[in-house]
Amino acid sequence: MKKRLYKGLSLVLACLLALSLCSCGEAAYSNKGKNENGTLVWYLGGNNLMADKIDVEKLFKEYEDTVDPAAIYSTLELTEEMLHGSYALNNMEKDLKTVRKEIPFEDVTFTNGTASVTSLPVAVYLGEENICSTETGFDYAEYREITDHEVAVLKFATADEVGHTPCIYEIDGNRITFKLISQTSADEEPFTYELSGIEFTYDFELSGPYLTLTKGEHSLKLKAYCFTENTDKPLTMYGYSLPSSPLIEDLDYFSCSEIWSYAVRSSGSFIDICAFKMDDVGRFTVYLEDREMVGGERDIFAQQYAYIIQSGVGAFGTDFGIILLDGKKMYEYTDDITEREARSLEDQGVEVEEIPEETIKTIAEKKSDLFQDLYTEFEAKGINVTINRRSGEIAMDASVLFGGDSAEITDDGKALLNQFLDAYTSIIYSEKYDGFITKTIIEGHTAPVSGSTYESGLPLSEERAANVLAYCLSSETGVDTSKLASTLESVGLSNSKPVYNSDGEIDMAACRRVSFRFMVNLDKQG
Repeated sequence: MKKRLYKGLSLVLACLLALSLCSCGEAAYSNKGKNENGTLVWYLGGNNLMADKIDVEKLFKEYEDTVDPAAIYSTLELTEEMLHGSYALNNMEKDLKTVRKEIPFEDVTFTNGTASVTSLPVAVYLGEENICSTETGFDYAEYREITDHEVAVLKFATADEVGHTPCIYEIDGNRITFKLISQTSADEEPFTYELSGIEFTYDFELSGPYLTLTKGEHSLKLKAYCFTENTDKPLTMYGYSLPSSPLIEDLDYFSCSEIWSYAVRSSGSFIDICAFKMDDVGRFTVYLEDREMVGGERDIFAQQYAYIIQSGVGAFGTDFGIILLDGKKMYEYTDDITEREARSLEDQGVEVEEIPEETIKTIAEKKSDLFQDLYTEFEAKGINVTINRRSGEIAMDASVLFGGDSAEITDDGKALLNQFLDAYTSIIYSEKYDGFITKTIIEGHTAPVSGSTYESGLPLSEERAANVLAYCLSSETGVDTSKLASTLESVGLSNSKPVYNSDGEIDMAACRRVSFRFMVNLDKQG
């Protein structure tokens, strides 16, 4: 797709706010969906920055269904993490009456006594991010320490009320087993937990927003919480790609809500129009469009997938991430900006558990602005570097910096570093980011070619990084790097951090690089 130059995230958000009502109307984000020939359909997204109004439904009129979701689901090897999300009866108050009539009860001895409960749960909350909510009432901190298994909460119905119980769970093919937790040591160290010995095993099936649980002759179809009648909040779909996940048309992350809709490539450029159509059969159609500012030429990508919902639950919104499937690859857009930043900080050796979540989110949002400002500056000056927002790197091709397997910087490499340093220092030491960056690390990387080892690639990666650092601080650059001098470090990482292409495969050429990675001054955040 053709790239366009934007003036930074602040301008983007201002435009999106102004145009939000032009995208596809308030009804488009209703979690109730639209009935089209007996199938529920949801349309999300729309206009990013273009001035004209976008009819999202019309964008999809010329595209026919090409995917059989059932065929894709049948060959999918599910993991516990893929099922993260919240599923419930479509209308808890109304549907409970039917469940109590049609689903048999069984006696179960819980930690607080024996109760007669429905043999199938009326809601399940899968993954540590969903066990604590206004629905379950559990303390998130008490269960997030369970790391050897995935955790969940089951909601069962008795004859006149409902109750929740925490579990760990495991998947074996199309069967899921929940093992009830009797107690944890909570805040005591070392953390421990005990199981009650009670297990619930069900056959299960995924189909679009539905999770169907079966035990014997009886089944319950639960729906992703964000699409149920238990809430009337408008839909919010977000998706930061997971590390090493394949990307759809280099789409790294996106957000679709009533307020704005946008999509960003891994390099940092914005896609002009992003729109999504999903139905309750399990089809998900992606529409991405770039338009030339002059002439209006359109570059369109449209493709259909099967999908798995990862729906959150709570008082503040009906947001969800998405996993897309084409039968060969799995495209995971389930991170949020806070989770991505926490992963980045952990990679830098930071004790993330000691930092408040709101602080991590604040850091992530400011870092996103910084990357966008850097991207804009590099594009404007034609600087040949690659921003990888997933890894947090600004990478230079080793073949430009060095000759062959040498660590000596070429004339072209010096010219590139001169340009880069001028742009980089002008942004990170601007008033906007004053005090935000505490360190810049220059990393040397080699490719994991056949026969190579970490040890064999380490000396070259170390020498290249050290030589780039030395050059950056030399008078040859023509750039005032006095502020940078005390914050620069170099490290060789050999082949330990490969680069993945959009297909999720190792890109050997891109692995051979020297990258700049900045670290945030945590003492001045929050």
